[in-house]
Amino acid sequence: MATYRALVLKSTSEPLSLDVRPIPTAVPGSVIVKVLGLSVIPYIAAVLDGSLPYAISMPMVPGSSCLARIHSIGPDAISLTPGQLVYCDMTVRARDDPNAAILMGLHGGAAPKLMDGEWRDGPYAEYAKFPTENVFPLNEEVLLGKFGYSIEDLCALPNLLVPFGGLSEIDVRPGDTVIVAPATGKFGGSAVTTALAMGASVVACGRNASTLETMSSFFSPTGCLSTVVLTGDIAIDTKAMVSASGNNGKGADAFIDFSPAVAKGASHINAALGALRQKGKAAFMGGIIGGVEIDYSMVMMKSLRIQGRFMYEREMIVRLLGMVEKGNLKLGEKGTNFKTVGKFGLDSIGEAVQEASKATGWGSQVVLLP
Repeated sequence: MATYRALVLKSTSEPLSLDVRPIPTAVPGSVIVKVLGLSVIPYIAAVLDGSLPYAISMPMVPGSSCLARIHSIGPDAISLTPGQLVYCDMTVRARDDPNAAILMGLHGGAAPKLMDGEWRDGPYAEYAKFPTENVFPLNEEVLLGKFGYSIEDLCALPNLLVPFGGLSEIDVRPGDTVIVAPATGKFGGSAVTTALAMGASVVACGRNASTLETMSSFFSPTGCLSTVVLTGDIAIDTKAMVSASGNNGKGADAFIDFSPAVAKGASHINAALGALRQKGKAAFMGGIIGGVEIDYSMVMMKSLRIQGRFMYEREMIVRLLGMVEKGNLKLGEKGTNFKTVGKFGLDSIGEAVQEASKATGWGSQVVLLP
């Protein structure tokens, strides 16, 4: 078969079209993969209709990180082989400036030239091209055989990788106590799972008491999870977080924030910062656009470190995949509570996008299986 089907965004005022294209040839620095599955980002509808003003170049095949099998490799690849099960990461970095990155098929980021040209298209398609360094071999015998994971289970990997990037950035270690707030969304809930797998104790915070109760029950065998229902009162919430941290009243070691855009005026950020110990650390990875108020004197007097983190580095992907393959970080409904609530093909992309917009909370995902 010399052609493949791909969903193409030609205009933000038109629906995706299902086009037929020739399968590309693998050139130096690239790998062509047959896409097996990927999780549909809950907010992808806002990207496609332009209401979320991401920097994109059209026509564009949307997408995100995916699971795939190698179709062909460039002449400079030395370890990847056709047929191999791989994880393909969407974070493409300029080779002559690794600090400039885009999200393939989603956001032009700090390197629009990459999206204008070579790495515009994502994997909402039967085949896709990725940079060689973005393709990571997976131990199929262990993951699909020994552990019995499905492709849908592996599609949850990006949700775990994002918080792992933030937790790694602030050097969370076994025995640390980490505040996750809010902890009831997709990335916040995944941060709870990942931090526990890294050997930390977690204080999960949020307003959804029901979800926190479910989370507490799910992770109760670990004995390392406490929950705090946020009241919106900084003093009350700070006290509750310090108490839940159990560090002799000194506070937690770290805080990772996944505030959505609508949380710009929320109080939990100051509450969580106030609940950190002296020289505590915080990673900001949420979607707030613009400024937030922070207690400057508290940050200074406590010598706190606040670190922004966009996605993750390549070595972090290798480390997390190692945790999964060694069984330290378990996937599937029994390991992460991630349930696949919808499976769709390319012909049903409209329904997939609609269902994904509802699957915003902890423990659910919609997958596209081209």
